Amino acid sequence: MPPAGAGDAARRGQPGASGERAPQAGAWEPAADLGVDTHDATGAADARASAGAADPRGTTDDTSDPRGTTDASDTRVTGGAADSPNSDDAADRPHTGQPGVDVPDRRGRTGLDRVGRDLDRNPRVVVRDVRVLTSNWFVTRATTFDFRHADGTWSTEERETYDRGDGATILLYDTAARTVLLTRQFRYPAYVNEHPDGMLIETAAGLLDADDAETAIRREAEEEIGAPVGDVERVFDVYMSPGSITERLHFFAAPYRHGDIAHGSRAGLAEEGEDIEVLELDFDDALARIGVDIVDAKTIMLLQWAALRGPFAPRA
Repeated sequence: MPPAGAGDAARRGQPGASGERAPQAGAWEPAADLGVDTHDATGAADARASAGAADPRGTTDDTSDPRGTTDASDTRVTGGAADSPNSDDAADRPHTGQPGVDVPDRRGRTGLDRVGRDLDRNPRVVVRDVRVLTSNWFVTRATTFDFRHADGTWSTEERETYDRGDGATILLYDTAARTVLLTRQFRYPAYVNEHPDGMLIETAAGLLDADDAETAIRREAEEEIGAPVGDVERVFDVYMSPGSITERLHFFAAPYRHGDIAHGSRAGLAEEGEDIEVLELDFDDALARIGVDIVDAKTIMLLQWAALRGPFAPRA
């Protein structure tokens, strides 16, 4: 466990663009962020008292994260009076809560700020606080934790994580024909980051949702390629972007029969906005296109696995 005062140790985490340190857990936030009129501190204190002495940070626990979970726009104090659109008394205004924390988000979830608080597998890491930043379809959190470095010193760190759940992907191949089935579809995140048109060539893939990995990839292969999958081989499980994204991707491979799926056919779920083109490529052609128009990491990993250790690997 970290010694008392570890939270005051210098951060070795993620400085801001200007190089200043991120606020320590437990530190008082600037009054301007809370809409407090710093020229009338006495009036602000009176307003807090009239509203039940509520801490303007959204919590009455001084040891909690001072940023709390309450939007500053929900609890504003200006000029010594609680600012409410309907009443001069802030207590008259109902608290709407934060989606995904104490009220359901669009997917019906609550308690998303509890994720990670009970982690204890690594004695060098002590989780102190978890805040939900966004909870729309996926979840972004900021987690504060104490970390013991190799030299025995402790520092307090903060990391943002993007939680979209785990996923699975599969390479379908025909060794006799030396072909593979891939997909091409529009990916906005690639498009906004300098890809020429956002149309990425990929192996079939999707999120697990409530299914196990093998069930999920069978579902995705049928949806995205139109091919029912027989026996599958589990290749490996990989964290694709561990610096910020929690997703673990499960890799599979399975044979298909050349000619069963037409090159250029369309697939995907229209109700989910999918418009997917199915590509049947010569395996050697697919390898040659890595880094040219095949620039998706999971696809490159499966193609190289197939060439080195998988169905197209040289046989002794």
